Amino acid sequence: MKVKILFVLLTISLAINAVIFYGLSKYDLVEKGSTQLPKTSMTEDSLKLLDKDVIEAKIKSGYGYIYSLTDDQIMKAINEGKKDGAYFGEDFKLPLLSSTSNDSTFEYRDVFINTPYRFVAIHSSNQYAKYDRTSSIEEVWKFISYDHISFSAYVMRGWAKMLAIEMIQEGRIIQPYKTENNANGDMKSVSFSVNDIDFREPASLKIFEKSNPEKYAEYKIAFEDYVK
Repeated sequence: MKVKILFVLLTISLAINAVIFYGLSKYDLVEKGSTQLPKTSMTEDSLKLLDKDVIEAKIKSGYGYIYSLTDDQIMKAINEGKKDGAYFGEDFKLPLLSSTSNDSTFEYRDVFINTPYRFVAIHSSNQYAKYDRTSSIEEVWKFISYDHISFSAYVMRGWAKMLAIEMIQEGRIIQPYKTENNANGDMKSVSFSVNDIDFREPASLKIFEKSNPEKYAEYKIAFEDYVK
C-alpha cells in the first residue's frame, strides 16, 4: 500500500515539474525574442491578421502608389504616345501657384510630374517616330517603378545646377532623395520616396535659387489629377 502511495506521489511530482518546465521554457522563448513559437492555428491566424493590419494601415496613410498601371493602361499609354511623334505629356504639367520673382532668368517653361504613364507614352512616341516600331508591354516595364515619384523642371540653359527643389505637404517639407541635372543644364529632375507622401492630400513643389531662397516659384500638386 505504501509503495502504491509513493508511486502516485512520484507521478504527480513529475507531472508538476513537467508543467513548470514547459511554462519556463515558453517564457524564455518569448523573453529572448525567439521566433520558434509553437505552430498553432492561433499563431498563424494572428500573423495573418497582423499582415492585414499593416497593409490596411499603409493604405489609410496614403502610402499606396496611385499610379500603378494594368496591362490595359500600359497599352493605352503606348497607343497615346504612338499617335503623336512629339508627345510631351502636357496633361502632366503642374499649374503655377505663386512666384516671388519677376526676374526672367528665374522663369520656368514647364514643370511636370513624371508618372509611369507619362514615361511609357514618351518612350512609345520616340520609338515610333524614330524607328517606326510599336513598343511592347514587356519592353516598357523598365520605365515603371512604384517606389518613387519624380518631377522635372525645364529651365533656362545652365540654370538647373543653381536651383533646388522641395515638396511641401501639410506644412511639412519633404526633401528629394535623388536630384539630377541634364548635360545642358536646362532640366532638373528630383525623385521622392512614395513612403514620404500622402497621395490623398494636396501638396506643392517649391523651386528656389540656392544662393537666394527668397526667390522661388511654387507649383500645385493634386495627385489624383494625374491618374490615367
